[in-house]
Amino acid sequence: MTPGLQIEMLNDRINAIADAITRLRQGERRHAEARSVRGNLMDILDLIERNPGVDAAVDDLRSGVCALVEAEPSEGGLEARRVRLICDAYSRLLDRLRAAGTELADKGANG
Repeated sequence: MTPGLQIEMLNDRINAIADAITRLRQGERRHAEARSVRGNLMDILDLIERNPGVDAAVDDLRSGVCALVEAEPSEGGLEARRVRLICDAYSRLLDRLRAAGTELADKGANG
């Protein structure tokens, strides 16, 4: 695989995760979006060299998404906190990928 194709595929996965997080924030199709996030995170790990920081960030985001989906609907405060934690975990993932030397053109999930 050429480096350009690898970067394009990686950015496609990052953008798909950002889209899924946006839909999770809106409360849409939570189980389907969680599966999408998990699948894209596994693809990211396949596309980059092993890196403990990236592995930890992937695990944090996956765990946060799972916790949000598995939790009972609650008052706005707790759910808002879980969504905020997911957005923070996504930001950490991007930071760790950049620190590992990965070129990213993310569109973000915090907006």
